[in-house]
Amino acid sequence: MRLLTCSAAAAALLASTSALAQRTTDNATTQSSDAFGKKVGDEQIGIYNPFDVRGFSAVDAGNTRIEGLYFQQQAGPTDRLIEGSTMRVGISAQGYPFPAPTGIADYALRKPGDRTLASVVLRYGPFDAQVGQLDLSVPLVDKKLGVQTGIAYYNDNQHFGGTPQYLSLGATTVWRPAEGVEIIPFWSSIHTNSQEAQTLVFTAGDYRPPRVKRGVFAGQPWATYEGINWNTGLIAKAPVAGFDVAAGVFRSVSHDAQNAIDLLLGVTPDGEAADRLVIVDKGNVFGATSGELRASRNFDEGPRRHTFLATVRGRDQRRLYGGSDSVSLGPTVWGQVDYRPRPDFTFGEKSRDHVRQITAGIGYQLKWLEVGEFGVGLQKTDYKKDVMTPDGPLPESKSSPWLLNANAAIELTDDFVVYGSYTRGLEESPVAPDRAVNRDEAPPAFRTEQKDAGIRWAIAPNLSAIAGVFEITKPYFNLDSASRFRQLGQLRHRGVELSVAGQILEGLNIVAGTVFLDAEVTGELVDSGAIGSKPVGAIERHSIASIDYRFPDSPISVDAFFEETGDRIANDANTLVVPPRAVLAVGGRYRFKIGKSNALIRAQIGNVFNNYGYGVGGSGFFVYNLPRRLSVTLTTDI
Repeated sequence: MRLLTCSAAAAALLASTSALAQRTTDNATTQSSDAFGKKVGDEQIGIYNPFDVRGFSAVDAGNTRIEGLYFQQQAGPTDRLIEGSTMRVGISAQGYPFPAPTGIADYALRKPGDRTLASVVLRYGPFDAQVGQLDLSVPLVDKKLGVQTGIAYYNDNQHFGGTPQYLSLGATTVWRPAEGVEIIPFWSSIHTNSQEAQTLVFTAGDYRPPRVKRGVFAGQPWATYEGINWNTGLIAKAPVAGFDVAAGVFRSVSHDAQNAIDLLLGVTPDGEAADRLVIVDKGNVFGATSGELRASRNFDEGPRRHTFLATVRGRDQRRLYGGSDSVSLGPTVWGQVDYRPRPDFTFGEKSRDHVRQITAGIGYQLKWLEVGEFGVGLQKTDYKKDVMTPDGPLPESKSSPWLLNANAAIELTDDFVVYGSYTRGLEESPVAPDRAVNRDEAPPAFRTEQKDAGIRWAIAPNLSAIAGVFEITKPYFNLDSASRFRQLGQLRHRGVELSVAGQILEGLNIVAGTVFLDAEVTGELVDSGAIGSKPVGAIERHSIASIDYRFPDSPISVDAFFEETGDRIANDANTLVVPPRAVLAVGGRYRFKIGKSNALIRAQIGNVFNNYGYGVGGSGFFVYNLPRRLSVTLTTDI
């Protein structure tokens, strides 16, 4: 059966990648099976990523996994820990235990290989940045014990003129004391220094900001983020009494020594008049302990495999936030350097919130050779949230819904598979944005629903196409007329997603995809005309295409990446739209030897034609896009 064969091939590819762990082979285009989102090393490709899946954020919704196990992310994991990630939506979520309406971002750990290997990466650019990375894989006891470690330093330069520095560390140990048993402890951290705040621009009317020179830092050099993020955990997998048991417990913490927001308000059409407001807070801490215990058992019956699953997931999340101080720096001009002395800030008391959630579920999956797949799951979750503000406690939030998921895939022929799924969830909302009077406040989790269906065509053994439709519904949160972040109605995202990925000819690989999105808000504010029916920041179309060609019997390959975005809604009334924009990147790879070690030089020019445009955030701010840029990377596996 083609469907099952593809799944097995993908598993084999992942196993092979982990065993070799060579950075010189990192290539998201050649290693992607669809266009729905894949990260390999430093390369990200696809129409989706962990922060943008069908118009929503899988991270904000609480839908992240490490090695397939539930992980509540509060701090982004470093690439020294994570080898890559895959977005689980549509057909890629078929057979995935207990999927989520907003999609799942599934992280894969870097693991030690079969031999000692040191991978060194040195990068110059973009924007004159200097980056050094070292990943070390050391097998200690045959194939039973090994260590993977990494360190990286980024002397970064950002497209708006910021110059932050990052130090990231990671370590993973894999212990296999017996056949089928795997124990994996890991730890990582990211230290951030002098990350200047990018200026967020709000215009005084229904127009976009004027064009200014990119790359000029027009913020305040003292308005920076300083902090430490870290993730640690323990994963164990083993056969127990005929069951495959997997367990993981994780701790994720973001500790903000300082955070700053730089806002330009009331920017005029010519940019010559604006008011600057800087918001600073200190000592915010966001932490979560989470984990999952899952057991499954397979029963084979001729061409049919029956799998029964049971899971228990939990999280204990605590957040300390608020107490910020805002200072108006007065009139300024958009895009021009206008440094002001750091004012004195007076910080207030902070708010605290505490979320406790435990979820138990059972599931069944059927894989029928040359027929298809079927799965169903039922979960019961218990959610509680307490919030203590400086003015006293807020009412406790509770929810205990039943959550159903069902999916099916039917093999029409050897080359065509149709699929469909239905999923209900209890998901988190994004926190209140920077401009909100209740900044960083997180609304209670809410019920969501997703339906999707589609077809996959195996055009050739290594080339496939996918066409799907989806609909997701959830409450709509944004700023009201008093700048308070609260529920303003119901939000429905309905769309069509297309993907083509694989090898067209010998040496020629392609990943291409498009999502057409129809986002609609309903509720009394829409009915009264206070807001439009489209959410701010909604984008009607996002397309990407990546091509990689390696010349026959040659160490040289060339590649190109094209990205296009459609109209984007830029204000509450839906009277302002950011027009479509397209950018092109070109690059190449040259493979050679340094002694006996594999080496690679990778060069890429982004935004070749230096196209200019603005993006818009969900709260209505504008930021300009990245200009033309060059990066050159030297990688070697020693």
